[in-house]
Amino acid sequence: MKAKILIIDDEKSIRFTIKEFLLKEGYDVFATENFDEALKIINTEYIDIILADIVLGDKTGIDVLRKVNEKRLNCPVVLFTGYPNIESASEAVRLGAYDYMAKPIKKEALLHIVRMALRHKTLVEEKNKSRANLEAIFKSVKDAIITVDKDLKVIEANEAAKTICGFSRNEIIGRSFDSIPKTCCGQCIEAIKKTILEKQPLEIYRSECKHKIRKGQVVSLNTFPLIDHVDGISGCVVVIKDETHIADLENELKERQRFFNIIGKDEKIQEIYSFIENLYNVDTTVLITGESGTGKGLVAEALHNGGVRHQEPFVKVNCSALPETLLESELFGHVRGAFTGAVTDKVGRFKKADGGTVFLDEIGDVSLSVQQRLLRVLQEKEFERIGESTPIKVDVRIVAATNQNLQEKLRRGIFREDLYYRLKVFELTLPPLRDRRKDIPLLVEHFIRKFNQKLKKNINDISNDVYKIFMNYDWPGNIRELENTIEYCFITCNKTVITVEDLPNEFREIKTAPFVNGKNNDEYNAILQVLEKTRWNKTRAACLLGITRRSVYNKIKKFNIQPK
Repeated sequence: MKAKILIIDDEKSIRFTIKEFLLKEGYDVFATENFDEALKIINTEYIDIILADIVLGDKTGIDVLRKVNEKRLNCPVVLFTGYPNIESASEAVRLGAYDYMAKPIKKEALLHIVRMALRHKTLVEEKNKSRANLEAIFKSVKDAIITVDKDLKVIEANEAAKTICGFSRNEIIGRSFDSIPKTCCGQCIEAIKKTILEKQPLEIYRSECKHKIRKGQVVSLNTFPLIDHVDGISGCVVVIKDETHIADLENELKERQRFFNIIGKDEKIQEIYSFIENLYNVDTTVLITGESGTGKGLVAEALHNGGVRHQEPFVKVNCSALPETLLESELFGHVRGAFTGAVTDKVGRFKKADGGTVFLDEIGDVSLSVQQRLLRVLQEKEFERIGESTPIKVDVRIVAATNQNLQEKLRRGIFREDLYYRLKVFELTLPPLRDRRKDIPLLVEHFIRKFNQKLKKNINDISNDVYKIFMNYDWPGNIRELENTIEYCFITCNKTVITVEDLPNEFREIKTAPFVNGKNNDEYNAILQVLEKTRWNKTRAACLLGITRRSVYNKIKKFNIQPK
């Protein structure tokens, strides 16, 4: 379709010359000598570009530009004059003229400006179309979407924010997110701050936001940094999904596939979820035990984030990572000159956690002298900094974790009995991955999503053979080992499906024996688990189980296996 160009000039010779230039280039051209005639053409024709002289009798080209702006037309206006001056040029630029030319008009210069103006018009149209599409999506999405700049000022919010968060778009645009009155626990602001600070996406899954109006509301949060290639980061987008109904249904079914950042639907892990909920609003000391890599740190975070102290600090201490003297200083702090190298005062982790939770990871590696000081904190809620005799009072909840047998350490005299029983007011023992194999598919899906995002890949699944290997492997390193294995595969895999060739060498030698050699109960669970994984595709289930399709049907009949 030919572009339509309107020429406005009170000199006939100039109108004729410019019109001839443009007609020879294949444009549709309209020409007029005054403002009123030009306005009639603008009102009846879809004009792509306007070329206007600044001087038009009692009106000016500037008036034409104002009229275009009033009508909000996507129509670049090029102004020209035989008497160029700074004032008219400044006014033209201020009002948004595309260009400003001095007479006499040169053909090549004019044609170049026309081509560039048309390109500009096309880009603006594409931008406006994209913006309109995005606005339509933005308004129609049922999830709350809020955008802030790096100073936490709200840039945009959709209609769903009022439903889910309780404040309308007009109430929050231009305000600091920090200053908006909170009707909930405010965990989204902490997620936004962390995303801006670390420049990494963050996901909080199925958390109760403790909304004052919408009681029992459960949401999932996803935050994404807005990357600015000049300054690094320009802000953050937070998407808040109301999952209350789904969470209610899952509670009715007594099976949740995810709890905070803990993943699993096995009966053993469901029991852990229930214990965590029972421990939310009490200050009971909790000892988390289990093999390395079972997720003890995630359980500690869930205990903190779901409880009454969730807005206060969560301070983690890896007790095995520091020698005794440094660990004491790290836990309790010191004053200047307390020992060689203590050149300044130091605030300890217990003081930093005041009001919140201290997580003592690998508590089994703590020396007897440090154990004695920990006992005092547990009993009296106070301690002294190294080099100081003044007691410091703290209000903290203590959660400890170990992968060691503390009772064996008691027997050997290297762990205090009084501390052990103070820590073990409530013990949570996490099952190893080999005892909750039905969670392996869920964990694999989670890690595939995680590493697709982290490593910018597009891997969809693992092959049947890899699945069989994973289900037969004992996972001595538990979930951490599974995560590391998936990450290794992401590095070696250049396809959309991870195959055996992508696995570390030690996995390729694993014999994929059928699941069905165990006791009847184990056999039933194994068959049901694979049928669910394959969406009851008997052929694929037979392949995974290492038996014939007929055998799958026989097993289904034998155990009366029914879809849940």
